[in-house]
Amino acid sequence: MGMIRLKNVSKFYYSKGIIASGISKVNLDLDVGEFVVITGESGSGKSTLLNVISGLDSYEEGEMYIEGSETSHYTASDFEDYRQKYISCIFQSFNLVSSYTVFQNVALAMQIDGRSPEEIKKKVPEIIEKVGLSAYKNRKVSKLSGGQKQRVAIARALAKDTKILVADEPTGNLDSVSAEGIVDLLTEIAADKLVIVVTHNYDQFRDHATRVIKMHDGKIVEDTGAAAVKTAEEPAHVTGRRSARAKKTDEKQTVSYGTQLRLGVRNTFNLPAKFLLLLLVFMFVVSSVSAQYVTVKKQKDTVSEQGWNDYFTNYDPKRIVVEKNDHSAFTRSDFEAIENAPHVERLIREDMLYDSSIYIENDEFSFYGFMLSTGDLEKEPDLGSMPEADNEVVLAGYDDGWTFGEKPEALIGKTYTVTSNDGSEHEIKIAGIVLKEMDDSDGYVYSENSEIYLSDKMVTEMRKGLYASNSKTTMLINGSEETLFAGEGGLMINDRVPEGYILLPTSYDGLFEKGYAAGNEVRVRVHTLYYDEELKLMIMGTYGEKTFEKKTGLTDLSEHDGEIYINPMDYRRLYEKGCYQVSVFVDDTKNMDGMKDMLERGGYHVLVLRDHIYNFMNQELISIIQLPMAVFICLAVFFIAYFVIRLILKSRGIYFATVRMLGMGKKPVCRVMRVELILVCAIAYALFLVFIYLNRIGIVNSASIMDHLTYLTLRDYIVLAAILLLMAVLISARFMRSIFRSSAMGVYREEA
Repeated sequence: MGMIRLKNVSKFYYSKGIIASGISKVNLDLDVGEFVVITGESGSGKSTLLNVISGLDSYEEGEMYIEGSETSHYTASDFEDYRQKYISCIFQSFNLVSSYTVFQNVALAMQIDGRSPEEIKKKVPEIIEKVGLSAYKNRKVSKLSGGQKQRVAIARALAKDTKILVADEPTGNLDSVSAEGIVDLLTEIAADKLVIVVTHNYDQFRDHATRVIKMHDGKIVEDTGAAAVKTAEEPAHVTGRRSARAKKTDEKQTVSYGTQLRLGVRNTFNLPAKFLLLLLVFMFVVSSVSAQYVTVKKQKDTVSEQGWNDYFTNYDPKRIVVEKNDHSAFTRSDFEAIENAPHVERLIREDMLYDSSIYIENDEFSFYGFMLSTGDLEKEPDLGSMPEADNEVVLAGYDDGWTFGEKPEALIGKTYTVTSNDGSEHEIKIAGIVLKEMDDSDGYVYSENSEIYLSDKMVTEMRKGLYASNSKTTMLINGSEETLFAGEGGLMINDRVPEGYILLPTSYDGLFEKGYAAGNEVRVRVHTLYYDEELKLMIMGTYGEKTFEKKTGLTDLSEHDGEIYINPMDYRRLYEKGCYQVSVFVDDTKNMDGMKDMLERGGYHVLVLRDHIYNFMNQELISIIQLPMAVFICLAVFFIAYFVIRLILKSRGIYFATVRMLGMGKKPVCRVMRVELILVCAIAYALFLVFIYLNRIGIVNSASIMDHLTYLTLRDYIVLAAILLLMAVLISARFMRSIFRSSAMGVYREEA
């Protein structure tokens, strides 16, 4: 049994419904040590026979045996393994990588065989010297003459060092002297290999060939130098398909991952025009996908700012409510640390006031706004001046012709009575007005955007009732407990009540056996989210209709009936225990997540109000609509990029056909392509990040890039990179599927 045996092998070609015979019923035995020359006129089938023997083309009938193993069941991948192990090829059309140097082309064959870099570096120069191209080893093949290219192809075949060497017109492009040298070299190789040469010039090989096969019309018509094979003869031994594949796999060397990486990197840059075109395509992909990603984030951010909250009255989208994890009061160092943090626009210490509103209402003017200190004013009033007296205030609201009327300047200097949430009334005088400009989004945010800026003294007065109204107050009197309500009709402050005492209505006298409450002790307890406080107070007495004015200094009992009075200092001990909750406002909503993380790391518990706003358009509903649209757009970008990249890489089909002919398997070929596209994508993404950085430092000024700075965090950039990486991998996989639909020779014919 020889190295190769063909038994009734036929090959057909199909083109536009027409079937043509390449070879028909060929029977042939070939073995190591033979120098076989195949001749015949053009179209006789000699090149087809060579392609079948070398595994470049499949066959439709008969059987081909390799060292006794059947090959009719071989897949394209199996034939690539076969070529890697057994076949070295010298092609009539060279099949060189034009963008590689002579050295790189010759080394490519050894790299595919899995040779070490050290061995390649040592042997390649020796092989190049054999074919007389040492002076050209670093020159690109595209700059060589036809004869020089032929010698490079021969050198590459020699570098492969396999048992079988096939050559299609190896001397066709050489002068007579060079041709004679190549024939001598092939003769030398044939001593321990099977050399098969297809040629029109038989005379060059006459004195060297050990066997001559002549073909005509796809059939062998003459075979001299060896006995003809009998058609009926069976092989001496045939190993099964499974053992054949196992044997082949066991001995097969693979292309190392390092080599695949190096080839991918080399292929990325060796054709500058192709690289620039691919870079432009991936810049388009990066910009399109990132723009869509930002659009989704921007829409989500916009929706999150629209709506209302049932607990917090003022839900500015920039607001973060902050408390300490241990529920202790804020200290001066806490305030300083927060105020000095980056991206803090302002800090509201009287946080409860910010959710409490007061009303100005009479026949000529009505106003509703949140309470703030004049120290929180960000600019001088547009109308009037800053407050000077304790009862003077500044109003802030939109200049819309409705909030302040058509003549807001007419309000300056007027005095009004305001009512706070706890029901208390205060006289105020309007000193100034701040006119706010309407923002595009404000019309959709269901929150009140007007403010009343008060003096510190008035803020303190407002705060007293506010703290009490946000606490649970109970009084334990003579063994029974009852709930007290701070403010009018409940627990109130009165300067005539001594410190440590409490004044009750006469209705409490009946709780005691002697019929009067004076001289007994009560306990007033306050429970809040942050602390519990209890005071023991002595009952100084009770008041009735006749004693009310004398004991309280107030005149109209009917307006104060049922109220309980304590000294201002005792009131402060119960309710003014410090600041337990503040509001931080960021300079831009894009910094919200960063500020939240920083505060949480600093030991604070935070509530981002925009995450707790209810809106008419539910965010989940928005996501259901928007996500498919985003996916659709990304798919459109993917297919556009794929078709453009496929056009750019059309010429690369010859490269991949060539490496497949040299025996590189499907997986390594795909990895090389993947490295190339991922690297170009990474460069495009890096340039994208550079543009963003240049925009950040002010060298570039782009509104679209500014959106990226506004809405994308580090996590988003990582997610975006992962999406782009996936797209590059999928484009590579899709392109390589199109390459592997045909045999290596089929792809070469299509692309050549």
